[in-house]
Amino acid sequence: MHRIMRRRGALAVATAASVAALAACSGGGSGEVEDSATPAAEETTEITVGYAAGSLDAYLEAMFDRVESELGVTVTPVVYPTYDDQLNQLPNQFAAQTAPDIILWDNAAPVAQYATEGVIQPIDGLVADAGVDLGAYPQALVDGWTIDGGLYAVPSYLQNSAMIFNLDVLSAAGVADVPTSVEELGRVAQQVKDETGNAGIVVLENLFHLTQYVLAFGGGWDYGRTIDSAENVEALQWLADLYGTGAAASAQQLGATWDGEAIAAGTAAMSDGGPWYVGFMAGSAPDVKYEMLPIPGADGSGVVTTYGGGFSINAQATDPQTAMDVVKVLTDATAQEAIVSMEVGFVPAMTQFAADYRGATPQYAAFTDEVLGSGRTLDYPLQTAEFGNALVSGFQALVANPGSTTAAELLADLQEQFGQ
Repeated sequence: MHRIMRRRGALAVATAASVAALAACSGGGSGEVEDSATPAAEETTEITVGYAAGSLDAYLEAMFDRVESELGVTVTPVVYPTYDDQLNQLPNQFAAQTAPDIILWDNAAPVAQYATEGVIQPIDGLVADAGVDLGAYPQALVDGWTIDGGLYAVPSYLQNSAMIFNLDVLSAAGVADVPTSVEELGRVAQQVKDETGNAGIVVLENLFHLTQYVLAFGGGWDYGRTIDSAENVEALQWLADLYGTGAAASAQQLGATWDGEAIAAGTAAMSDGGPWYVGFMAGSAPDVKYEMLPIPGADGSGVVTTYGGGFSINAQATDPQTAMDVVKVLTDATAQEAIVSMEVGFVPAMTQFAADYRGATPQYAAFTDEVLGSGRTLDYPLQTAEFGNALVSGFQALVANPGSTTAAELLADLQEQFGQ
């Protein structure tokens, strides 16, 4: 086979071990999901794929080799140094029509904004023509990529929100059982503060993490239609009040760059998080006892947001059909199996391979197919970046100046600015 000549940028070269791992699993999945079988093209076509450098580098290199072998298509990576760099550069690239043909990102990004602006294309027809089975994925994950009835990505890997409990800190505070409702969550957070002096809850103050508490109270943004709902108001006021007593604190206040550092260091007992904690805790705090469960909800049920990474197609892509053929290879059963076998640190998007990950990862046991399939979606307001900045700055002002404003006033103002 001819090696692909690629612009590597920050991309790491695939290791021999990674390629060997792929070869070991490239015979296909369990038989329940078919691999792509598109015949190789006679002439090589170039497709650009954009993504952020990180733990997926070697895995994607191996998948791009498959694309060349199976389709005769050269993949030229467009690699951003970090995910933040990717999100910051894409608006200018879309405007200049220099964005990659295919984009790997997660739907915590402002996907709805890009979809409504028409810079990424709905791919329902392409997916149907390619024979991609969307039923292989948790329904909530497909729903998260569906905007105004149009599908805007084929899922690659799965993420979900969770509540992380440092059992050592809870035990030191005299807490025997983890909370199962937001009422208990607030009470336990205060108990931790009173008994140990540590924060009960640590919060990374950004749109995603504040949204998890909104969803726990039964609220949500609905693309800007329900910003000032009673549930959203109750959630933000509850969290701000916990800040007021010291029961909750930001990661920055605890001297951490993100919530995981505070959980690992024992300066906080609880945080919203997700499966990314598994690798972090194993490497940074292997002796800390912790548990990862659905976020306690207002009615006592567990709440998760089901979202994840997916491949979208640029509306300006010169050959959408070939782009879809590439996406099919990058998301088929072989690609999903490789996420597990190459240990890239992500949960595969397809349900059957997520089960394999669950079996190999005891900390993930609570996130069953039913839990993930019925998860909530993020549904950010369409002006996602602007809304997120305004929400965070407004919440920080609410915490810093108690009594000067309320969560109701903040969200009413945001509804007027960003609602629909």
